Amino acid sequence: MNSKLIDKVIHLTKQIHLNEPEDGHALVEKFMTGKRPILGFGMEWWITHRVFECCEDIADIAISFDPQLEGGDKESFSKIIRETLRENAINPKLFTDEGLFFKTASTLFEARAIENPKEFASHLWNEIHSNLANSLVKWLTMYPLPLVKTDSFILGFDNLTLLRANDEQQWKKLSENYDESQYWMPTTGTWTNGISNHTNKDFLFSQTWLVCEASGTASGARSLAGDNMRTFIAILCSYLDDKMPNLLTKSGAEITSYSIQFPDDASRAGCGSISAGIGNLFPPLLVDNCLHISPDILSKIQSWYELRSNASDLAAQRATTAAHFIHYGIISNELERFIHFFIALDALFGEHKNVEKNLKEGIRKTFPGHIDWEERTDKLFKLRNELVHGGISSIKRWDDLDHYRKHFKSHPMKDIQTAAMTALRFYFSNQIFEHLFGKY
Repeated sequence: MNSKLIDKVIHLTKQIHLNEPEDGHALVEKFMTGKRPILGFGMEWWITHRVFECCEDIADIAISFDPQLEGGDKESFSKIIRETLRENAINPKLFTDEGLFFKTASTLFEARAIENPKEFASHLWNEIHSNLANSLVKWLTMYPLPLVKTDSFILGFDNLTLLRANDEQQWKKLSENYDESQYWMPTTGTWTNGISNHTNKDFLFSQTWLVCEASGTASGARSLAGDNMRTFIAILCSYLDDKMPNLLTKSGAEITSYSIQFPDDASRAGCGSISAGIGNLFPPLLVDNCLHISPDILSKIQSWYELRSNASDLAAQRATTAAHFIHYGIISNELERFIHFFIALDALFGEHKNVEKNLKEGIRKTFPGHIDWEERTDKLFKLRNELVHGGISSIKRWDDLDHYRKHFKSHPMKDIQTAAMTALRFYFSNQIFEHLFGKY
């Protein structure tokens, strides 16, 4: 049992007063107690502002240390923690009638039925944990890729699938465990009765959907799905970058930021579907008609994930973190993109007190035999330092920009993109991590 969590539970019960505090710095809560409120009793108590902070802290700790609760989110969990306290107010194993109903105790902590504080908190945490775990359901989260055209593809990692919108057979397989999804059409983004369940125009037509199955609260599962999707999009772009030099040139269209979710148990989830923001995941690329993703590219991406699954935990985490920063760069504009791509290289190769040395060595391993990359890396690092330490506010203000472009027949932005994308692409296949850090 996490000792910090137990201490937080104890502190939480000390912040709930059974009588109004004399200083008046508390909010009254009136509620029906019991697990079946209709058969419970009306109660009231007063909570301090610390109650909200304690609930959030407990939620954070629980999500961090308990893999079973990984898909939760702080806001939902905080509400459940407070609800659990209210429903257990008449639990004789936790609280005494004298303390609660006859107000012989001043706080919920003093009304405990178990004398040992840590034992009491442990039993109360078991009640809280049960309710938190019961709030988690499996969700099918879908994000539209309107400019992407590809066949349906099951990645086999991170519970991700690419769904061709008109692939009825694959959609049937995906939707069979999510009741309400069977009445929704990925070809149009509407229900079978023709009524749209949202106002976001991005859902009205998409040739391809990126789909992720994840367990959690609605928000928590959406967050997990979003992270998995960011990784995939970064890896996808790293392979496309090698074939499409102008891949990240953006159109003027808005970035799609909405997803649709379906729970496998609508009664526990409290709804049959949710349309909510998942963040800016795929940039509005400037492409002719659509972006074709070949089976060969998808096969290479799948191989990357397989290599990641066989790598050490540290190497896999570095690559995933780098992928997320590459994704941040993909959806950003020039200055932010440069910084994010540089952070991605740092995530792959950096080491405390040896960042520059390791980064240069990582680039050398990424481009074996290309001596000019060593010189480019020196220049790019100097540009990075100028930007992050306030020397300049944009790449175009860099004094060495003209020299760089003439000497290398390239641009710093293009080169940092190539370096980050290539390093991510070959991180495992070239065993770059082992060359730098050895086997873990």
